[in-house]
Amino acid sequence: MLRVFFNLIDGFSFRYLTQRIVLSLAGLLALLLGAGFLLAAAFRVVEDALNVIDAALIFGAGFIVIALGLFGAASMVWNRRPRPMLARARYGVAAEVLRLAQTMIRKDPGKAVLAALILGAITEYTTKRQSDARD
Repeated sequence: MLRVFFNLIDGFSFRYLTQRIVLSLAGLLALLLGAGFLLAAAFRVVEDALNVIDAALIFGAGFIVIALGLFGAASMVWNRRPRPMLARARYGVAAEVLRLAQTMIRKDPGKAVLAALILGAITEYTTKRQSDARD
């Protein structure tokens, strides 16, 4: 994986990438400083309208709500991420099961019918358990 990454990035691209990262971090720091000063000014305005304790409670609760929203969004993004390795693994398992079924049918069709009945019963049992868990 890293070899592919290093083959894609030559020396010049790596230097520009480093410059971009440094400038982006500097911009992020300036953004955080500006947001801090704006929050301090907003806190002073709310403090003048109410008292100090009420202003602190309002801002604290607001930040907790924002944090919970961001954690929820991050969790949704993580759970919906593409999983190409899992899809390839499922495809590989399905291909192996099909090869095994073909071999069983060629050697002894009676065993294949028995295996199909057992697999059908297992599938029925697991789907009933999953539907019961959802209800």
